[in-house]
Amino acid sequence: MAGDDAALLERWAQDGDAEAFKEIISRYAGMVYGTCWRVLGSASEAEDVAQECFEALVQARTKPAGYLGPWLHRVATNQSLKHVRSE
Repeated sequence: MAGDDAALLERWAQDGDAEAFKEIISRYAGMVYGTCWRVLGSASEAEDVAQECFEALVQARTKPAGYLGPWLHRVATNQSLKHVRSE
C-alpha cells in the first residue's frame, strides 16, 4: 500500500481518526463512484453502491494489505455486480 494511504488507514483503524477516513474518501470517492456508474449506468444507484463500498471498508475485519485504490476498485465492481444480479 502506498505509504500515505497506509498511514491514513492506520490512523483511522487504530485511533478512530475521522479526518483520516475523510481524506481516504476524498481521494477515492470519484474512482469508486465512476466504477459503480460504469457498471450500473445510473447515477442514483451508483451513489448508493459507492457508499456501500466505503461501508465495506469500515466493516472489513482485516484492512487491505495491498494498495487501497485497487482494493476499493474491486469492492466497487463486486458490489455493483451484486446489485445488478439482485435486480
